[in-house]
Parts: sequence; structure tokens; C-alpha cells
Amino acid sequence: MILKHVILHILDQDAHQLILSQNEMSLDQPNLHDYLEKQILKFNVSDYQTSQLNADDYLAQVLDDSRTDSFADKTSQLAQKLFTIISDIPAVPGSDLLISEYSDEDHDYFALFKLNFTPRFAHLVDYEDDVLSNKLIVNQAILPNAGTVPDEGLIVDLMDGSVRIIEKHFQNNGQRMAYFAEQFAQLSPKPSVKNELQGLKQAVKHVADKFDMPLHETLANTQEIIYENVSDQGVVSPEKIGEVLFDQNFSAQEVYQEALESRSIKHDIKIDNPLKYQKKYATQKFVLDSGIQISIPIEAYQDKNQVELINNPDGKITLMIKGIDDIKNKFNA
Repeated sequence: MILKHVILHILDQDAHQLILSQNEMSLDQPNLHDYLEKQILKFNVSDYQTSQLNADDYLAQVLDDSRTDSFADKTSQLAQKLFTIISDIPAVPGSDLLISEYSDEDHDYFALFKLNFTPRFAHLVDYEDDVLSNKLIVNQAILPNAGTVPDEGLIVDLMDGSVRIIEKHFQNNGQRMAYFAEQFAQLSPKPSVKNELQGLKQAVKHVADKFDMPLHETLANTQEIIYENVSDQGVVSPEKIGEVLFDQNFSAQEVYQEALESRSIKHDIKIDNPLKYQKKYATQKFVLDSGIQISIPIEAYQDKNQVELINNPDGKITLMIKGIDDIKNKFNA
């Protein structure tokens, strides 16, 4: 990653003050490259939403290379707009607005991260009547660590106009709302992969409840299909999941399609971070009514010589774990 421009603006909600930097940060500043690179890497493996810029979009016009504005001027315009919006939402915390332009693998990117302040205790060396006194104070303007996902922000691929967005919801006038994508960036992003998979799960659960199907088994089969889709293709097909889960039950398939449409899931779900979701779905997790929690690697769950769920005539379920050669206790002191 090669940094080209970096600037920092301060959005101080508590003081109701916007402090715009007139100069870019020195790219030679110690640890700057490392901090930004880690933030960008974390952002790119997070559950972001996606959108696409058109030439007449607000953000596209601000970033247009044909404009003669400096990087500081462009980012100041964005910071001013963002500060105006959040000034009417008291629940939004103050932050530093860290904005950069960088190149990576022959593409140029524009990144805007709203790094919300987190109060932290710090020490203060003070004197009282010429007597040294060490104290604790609360620093209200601590930024998140480099290893954490930015609280809110966006990354624009300047070569193709694709946008990745992370936003948070805040309480405002008794309602939970998000402002970053629609009000600030003026975009209507697609739901994140996480939200779409949650919608898919709810659609499956709806059908399982309606047709009295064993929910633990139906969801386990759903997870197995998602895991295989992600591993093989990097794409999850809700339609194929319905065909496998509700094979020959055309009424269930119809209800499933209606449930997907009500959740605006009418397309295959592309997984941009397949390794993340392979890891996430590689283990089947069950919670029994006794409080026992069980985690089973998906390969073992698929092998009846290792794991078997048996539905008994009395309606109870027996979980059999077979072929155990050794057991280790993972007691952590």
C-alpha cells in the first residue's frame, strides 16, 4: 500500500466545534502508514455494505479529478457536511475524521474513516503547593487501536467507483437510526453479507416453523450448504438452498420464496471474504435444553461414523458421538 495523501479533521461534538486542518499530514510521520494500513485491512474484512458511484452522485462530484480543489479543500467540504449532520444527533460521539488516498495493486482508493472517541484513563503529573502529585484523569479523545475496525467510514475504488461502507445506528428522538450512508454519502447501499445471511436464516426458520420441521436439523443443513457454497464458489445461492432443504415439498419451497422476497433477497449472495465465512461456518454449534453446549467440526458432523442425531419415538433426541480415542479437558486457569 502506498499512501498519497492523509489529512485529519476533528469533529468535537462536546464542544460543538469543527476543527479543519489546512495542511495534509506528513507521510513520514512515524507509525502513520502502519496505523492506516491496519485500519484499511480491518475494514476490508469486516461486514461492510456496498454501493456504486454514478457521475452525478454527491461523493463522485466531490472526488472528481477534474476539480482544481486541493485534497485539503475536498476533505474539508466532506467534514463540514458530516459535522452539520451529526450536530443534530446528540448520541453520535465526537471523533477524528481520518481521510486518505492510497494505491494498492494498481488501483487508487479514497478512504474516509470516522474514528469515534473513546474515554480512557490516563495519568497526569501535577504540582500542588510545589509538591509533586500524580493523578488519574479521563482523556475523552482516545482513538481506537489500529487492530480494530473503524466505527464508521467508507472506501471508494477510484478506478471503478465501487464503494464499501460501514455505519452504526444511534438513538435519535426515541428512534434507532443510521445517517452515514444515506444522509452523508447520499448513497443507498446494499445490505452487508452478514445481514443478507441473517435474512436467509430467518426465511429458513420461518418455513421450518410453518411445516413443523426439526429446527436444529434444518438450520444445521443450511449452515452446511452455505459452508460448501462459500468454499467452492464464494457465492451463496438462496434458491439452491431451498431446493435442497425442501426437496419435493413444493408448498414449503413456495413459502420459502415468499419469505426471501419479503426480505429483498432475490439474488445470489456474493462473499467477498470467503475465508472469513469458511471459518465462521466450519463448526456446527448446538445448545441443548439442559444447558449443554456442543461444538462439532462440520466434517465430523457430516460423518455418521463420528456423530449421529437420532430422533426417538418419544420425541426426544439422542446425540451420539462415536469412535473416541482420547478426551482432553480444556480447563483454563
